[in-house]
Amino acid sequence: MQDNPRSGQPKMQRTDANVDKVRTLVHSDLRVSVTVIAEELNLNRETVRQIVKEDSGMRKFSTKMVPLILTRLETLASHFI
Repeated sequence: MQDNPRSGQPKMQRTDANVDKVRTLVHSDLRVSVTVIAEELNLNRETVRQIVKEDSGMRKFSTKMVPLILTRLETLASHFI
């Protein structure tokens, strides 16, 4: 028994190659949005959000992507930069 070919994007988009592409875009411009990355790489927005948050260890803070390991004091200080 075999599946018939389907149209659309493959279900597995969270590959090592896609993770590397997302990291490259985020590190080249910390102000880039998840939506812009998703459109540029032709990936699902939720997949990109998971890659940024879980695989890259970053989160959105104000308008910048920042590492998750910031302390409360560092977070407040970065807000005023």
